[in-house]
Amino acid sequence: MCLRYTAMRFWLINACRWGRIFALTTAAAGWCATAQTNTAWTRVAGTTINAGLAGPASGPVAAIWYAAGTGRLLVETESSRVFETADFVHWRLNTDATVPTANAGGANPVVLPEAGAKVQAAGARLYAAAPSNIYASDDSGRTWVNLTGYNSRSVIGDGFTALAAAAGNPQEVSAANRLGVWRSLDGGLSWKSLNEDLPNLLVRKLIDGRTATLADGTLVEARSGSWTPAADSDQEIGLRVRFSGTVNAEVSAAVLSGASQGTSQGTTAYAGTADGRLLVSRDSGATWNEAPRIATESIARIWVDGERPDVALAAAGAHLYRTVNGGLFWDEVTGALESGQIHGITADRSAGVVYAATDRGVFSGSLSLNDAGAAATGWKSVARDLPAAPAWDVRLGADNTLTVALDGYGVFESAAPHRTLNVRIVSGADLTQRPAAPGSLISVMGAKVDTVSNQGISYPVLASSDQSSQLQVPFEAATGTFSLSLQGATDRWSVPLTVNDAAPAIFVDGEGAPLILDAASGLVVDPKLAVYAGSTVQILATGLGKVTPEWPTGKPAPLDSPPVVSGKVTAFLDGRSVDVTRAVLAPGYVGYYVVELQIPSIVNRGASELRIVMNGAESNRVKLYVEPDVPAQ
Repeated sequence: MCLRYTAMRFWLINACRWGRIFALTTAAAGWCATAQTNTAWTRVAGTTINAGLAGPASGPVAAIWYAAGTGRLLVETESSRVFETADFVHWRLNTDATVPTANAGGANPVVLPEAGAKVQAAGARLYAAAPSNIYASDDSGRTWVNLTGYNSRSVIGDGFTALAAAAGNPQEVSAANRLGVWRSLDGGLSWKSLNEDLPNLLVRKLIDGRTATLADGTLVEARSGSWTPAADSDQEIGLRVRFSGTVNAEVSAAVLSGASQGTSQGTTAYAGTADGRLLVSRDSGATWNEAPRIATESIARIWVDGERPDVALAAAGAHLYRTVNGGLFWDEVTGALESGQIHGITADRSAGVVYAATDRGVFSGSLSLNDAGAAATGWKSVARDLPAAPAWDVRLGADNTLTVALDGYGVFESAAPHRTLNVRIVSGADLTQRPAAPGSLISVMGAKVDTVSNQGISYPVLASSDQSSQLQVPFEAATGTFSLSLQGATDRWSVPLTVNDAAPAIFVDGEGAPLILDAASGLVVDPKLAVYAGSTVQILATGLGKVTPEWPTGKPAPLDSPPVVSGKVTAFLDGRSVDVTRAVLAPGYVGYYVVELQIPSIVNRGASELRIVMNGAESNRVKLYVEPDVPAQ
């Protein structure tokens, strides 16, 4: 059987794709370590909104003007940052410019096209920025032409705040409104968006990694590289309105535990008020209990643990508060976090990590969320390589993706820095948390370990990287649930592991496809290709327990006459029993087993579900594509 060498390249590729190290060879481990790269922030969907206008939109712009004698256009965003462009494509931050007074360049028309319109002279022509449209007049304002209105709406949005005409060219005019910056070179007959490179997307809250709420309450979702207004609305806005009526105060932050976007399910509710009160409800907001007063500023955000709704965090001003008893009492746990208002919070209770989005950026700290212990410690910035801007929200996904919203610069995501702190043990076959068996391959995720032991027995470390390590459970290990002692270069961990006499698991790749080999040739079967009825195939598995004769832990199985699995292994294809012709240690490997199967002569065409069973314990279920007839030679 040619298993050792034909399968090696297949598993080398998939080991690195998964970010784990398999005990193939020392060279393989080194290749994977070299292939790994540092995690970087990536922007989600840019900084523009597809609002169905004459071009991409952004956020509100308060002022716009041309720099005298330069031809450069400058704008002041609602966040009080000034940007300039010389090519009307790319913008750069300008920290020296002075915003002109509101009436500079104004004129006195005979009449205004709309109440509140701001008028700008450009030679003999007058332009007016009104709340709903841009207008032009060539007769000193006696009559006006609507330059942006079409089908009862403006083609470049509304809420105009200012306009500017280029010196010496009355046909060039630029306008600012609540949806960004717009420019015309033909006196307003056509308009072009200048928002593509302008960092002015005012995301204020993250619903999930692809949905967010803007400063004006608009819900947007990431689609095709830009943000698009969503049909739904931010659920918290509705909760704040509803809860304000039942608590008889202005609710500034609200959470309904168990509720998701667009739903109202859940029973435990938290409310924070504009005057710093924190309340909890056990009946979805019908009645409330108020905690002893601790905050003096408006509650900006409340985070609740998804698994334990009695654990919650609240942010008010520059302070962070924690409850572990369902809001009966809150304690101030800010610790030494750099001063600055906290806008958003998220946490990982199991890892004891909290993230705060503040005026100074995004920070992570260590904080116990299982008890009322000490305040947060170890605060450090996680905003490396991000633009320097206030952070308005931070969200931690179930896949440990950390997403942040930066004022103007949009939404960014990265692998959460704390992922290495959440050390856990998973099966080496499919990276799921399941029991192991004597002889099993297991992986320590989130730590590089040097030695592992339990009850005086050492677990050999077969390979490791900065983020994971692979071990073999000793054949002599007893069954039961234990705490493994893990020792790294500078850290120690204690992690639970359950060992059963059998815990079968089939090895799969990053897409969940099983590693199948043709028994006759020893070649790896492409997971996209079918196997044929009547053929014999081999699958790689782990967790099949002790073998006969006994074999030393950590030593590759012999190429000839490999030890046989001591227990009985059965297999099922779509629930139908499949003959297992043999089950042995994989020759040349540590912790791998080969289970050889005889595919039935009569099977259904297409995808079938394969599983193996030993001593009542079932493996993961994998797809096997089967054809009923062997192709003609």
